Amino acid sequence: MASTLTSLYDESQLQHGFYVPQFQVKIQGVGLPRDVLRDVIQITYHDNIKEIDGFEITVNNWDPSTRQFKYVGAETSSTQRGLFDLTDKTVEVWMGYATDMRLMMKGTFTTLEPNFNAGTPTLTVRGLNALHQLRRKQYSTTWNNKRDSDIATDIATRTDGSAAGGAKRFPMPLVINSQARDKEAILPYVAQNNQYDIDFLMGRALKLGYVFYLAEGDPSASDPQQQQQHVYFGPSDGMGPGMRDVTFRLRWGASLTEFKPTLTTARQIRSVTVNGWDPARKKAISVKASIDDKDMKVNADLHPLIDAADAHDEVVVNKPVQSEDDAKRMAQGILKDRLKEIVKASGSCVGLPDLRAGRQVVIEGLGARFDGPYFILDTSHSISDGGYVTHFNARRESTGSLEGLQ
Repeated sequence: MASTLTSLYDESQLQHGFYVPQFQVKIQGVGLPRDVLRDVIQITYHDNIKEIDGFEITVNNWDPSTRQFKYVGAETSSTQRGLFDLTDKTVEVWMGYATDMRLMMKGTFTTLEPNFNAGTPTLTVRGLNALHQLRRKQYSTTWNNKRDSDIATDIATRTDGSAAGGAKRFPMPLVINSQARDKEAILPYVAQNNQYDIDFLMGRALKLGYVFYLAEGDPSASDPQQQQQHVYFGPSDGMGPGMRDVTFRLRWGASLTEFKPTLTTARQIRSVTVNGWDPARKKAISVKASIDDKDMKVNADLHPLIDAADAHDEVVVNKPVQSEDDAKRMAQGILKDRLKEIVKASGSCVGLPDLRAGRQVVIEGLGARFDGPYFILDTSHSISDGGYVTHFNARRESTGSLEGLQ
């Protein structure tokens, strides 16, 4: 399904003018008491295509009337527990506006950081979503003649032999994109070498241009698969069940409050040659991918800058490839990854809870060199006395069209 291309004017109609930004924190399904809510100074949610989603809550930790600490620092017993102590209680973070809030993530508190300063003492607590459970044990596994989506599915269904009762290595179901899976190459050999499952699968996702993220699910959805928390492994367009499929159109001077692009031709290359060995045919393999190839469309309008910078060819040797097709995919992947680095940017806009890492955003109003689709690398959503703001880092991935958006 094509992603919906939405301007901030259209989104403002849905969010009633972005008035009254709100947040909600629930611990074990129960919202924070009102007196605690009044102590919240700032709440932030952040995500990243290479890291586990997390949140941060900063609260006032001082009661001037009693001249005592409120949450940390006034404990009278080593066994006394407070509201923000590091336990396995489920924490929900919601953000949005008065008429429409989004569940940003579910997780647990993992870090407690009080600041006993001379001004107003504060307490900052941080948490991670359930994916951090996938860093409890490292595994070594091999697969033959499998697609990446099939490998991810296999890992999600495996049990931990050392766990009582043969518990699954994944704490929640995994969802793949079946259409994308059918287009994946069958890989002769893949190895997970003493790695955490999450690090291994994030690495496989990055090689394919996929995302690997935890969807919290929508309890009100009619599809049972969309109701429950699950992990998604697949392309970012059509992010799987539980995520609104929207691409925002942001324009300088209207909806962008800040945008700082960086264009560099350093380390750029014109072509990549992969040399290897075909074990079946017992012959050498040498495959070249060039920016002049007709299917090399990533930032094609900026290729003349690479030529002007006298970029060099790059030869990759001693890489394990099993066939010419495998070598071609590797060469194209290396070249495309480098072309995606030519323009990077950071930006800010009004708080958009659906603007997430792994999605696209269309930038306009800055001229042909910097306009176009950008891939979101990470986002930070913050609500404080200053309102609700979303910051993001992205890379330009223009192909000269908005194909796939409507």
